[in-house]
Formats: sequence, C-alpha cells, structure tokens
Amino acid sequence: MHAEIVVTGSELLLGETVDTNSCTMARLLRDIGLDLYYKTTVGDNRQRLAAVVSLALERSDIVLVSGGLGPTVDDVTREAVADATERPLVFHPELLDQIAERFARFGRPMTDNNRRQAMMPRGSTVIENPVGTAPAFIVEERRGTVICLPGVPRELEYLMERRVVPYLKGRVGSAAVIFPKVLRTCAIGESQIDARIGDLMSGRNPTIGLAAHSGQVDVRITAKAHDQAEADRLIAPIEAEVRARLGDVIYGEGTETLEGVVGRLLAEGGKTLALADSVTGGKVAEMLVDTPEAHVLISDERHQDALSAAATLHIDAERLTAQPQSAAEEVAESVRANVGASLGLVVLGMLPPPGSATDQPPRAYLSLSDGKQVASRSYQFGDENAMTRRWLSIRGLDLVRRHLIGAGMNDE
Repeated sequence: MHAEIVVTGSELLLGETVDTNSCTMARLLRDIGLDLYYKTTVGDNRQRLAAVVSLALERSDIVLVSGGLGPTVDDVTREAVADATERPLVFHPELLDQIAERFARFGRPMTDNNRRQAMMPRGSTVIENPVGTAPAFIVEERRGTVICLPGVPRELEYLMERRVVPYLKGRVGSAAVIFPKVLRTCAIGESQIDARIGDLMSGRNPTIGLAAHSGQVDVRITAKAHDQAEADRLIAPIEAEVRARLGDVIYGEGTETLEGVVGRLLAEGGKTLALADSVTGGKVAEMLVDTPEAHVLISDERHQDALSAAATLHIDAERLTAQPQSAAEEVAESVRANVGASLGLVVLGMLPPPGSATDQPPRAYLSLSDGKQVASRSYQFGDENAMTRRWLSIRGLDLVRRHLIGAGMNDE
C-alpha cells in the first residue's frame, strides 16, 4: 500500500505561500510505515483538481488532499472530489448545525456561504473538526481512498494526528516504521560521493539517497521495518560500509551541524580559535557564536577587504597581491599569536582590481595555524555572493575540524 499527497491553492503556485502541510503529512505517513510515492500541487480550479485526484486514484491506494474546504467560491475540493469519484454532493444539516455552533462559540456571525461546508460527496465518512469550521471527510471507492483535510496548518496537523493516522494504521495492517539515518558530510561534492557509494544506492531496503546543500551533502539511509530496533539492525551494516568508504568527510549525523561539531571539538580539546576574515562578512564567526561553545571564539577580526586585513596585521600589500598564499599563512599565525589563541584561521579573498582587464576569476585563501605548522588551501569562485560566503565558511570550519581530529588535508 502506498500514498499520494495533493495540495491545493493557487497561492502556492504563485509563490506567495510556503507549503508546510505536505511536510507534516509526509512525516506522519513515514512514522506509520506508509510509503509516499507522489506529491502534486494544483491551483483552485475544479476541473484540474478533479483530474489530479482521478489520476492519483489510478496509481495510489491512499490520496490525501489538503486545502479547498472553506466556504468561498475558490474552495472547490468538495466539488472536485465529487467529480473524480462520480458522486453527487449531499447536504448534511447536522454538519451545518455544528458549524453554526462553532461560530457562536467564537462570537462571530455565520454567513450563508458556510452552508457549502456542509456538502459532502455521497457516502463520505465525515471527520469532525473541533479546531476549525471546515469538516474533513473520507471517500472510499473501488480505486482507492481519498482523505480531504483543511488547508489551515494547525487544523490539518490536529486532524492528521488524532483522526487520520489512527484510520490509516487500521488500513496499513501490521505496524511498521520508516526510519531515516542521516550522515552529514562536507567539503566533498555530490558527484564524488556518488562515485564512492553509488553501487550501494540500488538497494531496496534500506535505501540510500543524497541531498546536496552549499558545501555539504547529506547521505540518507532509510529502512522500513516493524519497529525501531529492526530498522537499526537493517541500517547498521549499510552505515558501516558508507562510513568505511567516505571516511572523515563525514562530520556528524542526524541534526548535528558542522559549526556545532567544531565548537564541541574545540571545547573538548581546551582550545580557542581566532579569526581574520575578509570574505564571508563574519559568517564563520556567526556560525560558531550560535553554538553552545561560543566561548571558544576569542577574537574575530572582520575587515572589508584583504588589503585592510593585511595592513592591520602588518602584511605588505604588494606581497599580499604577489604571494597571497604565503601572506595568508602569515596572517593566520599573526592573528593567533596576537590574541593568544590555540588556533588562527584566516579567510582572505583576492578580487581583480577595479577597472582591471584581467580575466582571472577571484580566489580565496584559507590558512590555519597552530603555532607550529600551517595548513592552507585556495579556492576559485565565480562571484562573491551569499552562496559563495556560505561555501567558503564551510571550507574554513572543515579545515579546523580536520586539524582537531588529526586528519590530513581533504584533496577534492
């Protein structure tokens, strides 16, 4: 048995509203082991919504529809589902009484158009909505089951947890869980991870999937089992193989963040970090400051450009331009020594001079000094924007992490 989600609302297609309902439904379906194969977003159009629901019934056992149960003209879910299941709408006076009672309880007048909310496809099972005015309903037919829920997120979550999930558990049969284990990596590309573990990604249970972010890639191992313990047993050998192949590019798991891991490693090792950052606008520092171990960051020299950073730390500007890598290494040691930190990290960026005819793209230079040795890396980037700053911040934090765990430089 598998499910499909249909989310309605023209505001979703116009980009005016973010769809959170499908995330709520998907999470709750996962928790009871019901596979979700499709998700469709459709506007407030009766014909198009009816066509989408009809298609969903042809390919899925359970179809969950969110939205379109209000009293207004553009709330067309009742009519569309009636069309798709070839059932007439039937008026339920007891539903109208319930709706009127809720309006009275809220101290608001009920208008005539609320009568539409008491119309249901013939043979529907009504789901009373005690936290709103739009009743939900279930239609069971030969092709499958349609469950229609209000689009207000608070109401949808309430009804999913208290009415729909118990109903679906009875339909699914034996208890099951779908459990994802997420391994978090950084400073390695999605294609490189695929090259290392691609052959493992064809399994059916557990399955492996990748999710790429700026400078980071998540490896998701998902198992379907009768309980958590069985899911853990299924995941364990696959996780072990993934870890063996990816090694120390894995920095954490679950909800761990790179900055949180770095902060913890610094605190556990009794070390502090000083920064000189002319590229990310202080992003590296901001990421660390947001961790519980913020005290490990004892100095943050923020500058508008590489030349001002060099001037502050007494690095010759001409040398910075001619020998940026060695200059960055000197800056890293200088900022470390100046404030007495255990480690000094510098992120320097070199942009082409204004009016320059050079076609060389800008580069950034990362250096980390512990007072005895310096680790360095340089990166070419196309433009200095938010994504670039985030990407370079991740690279800088990973340089610190690798030093703290005793790993070598990550050759990408």
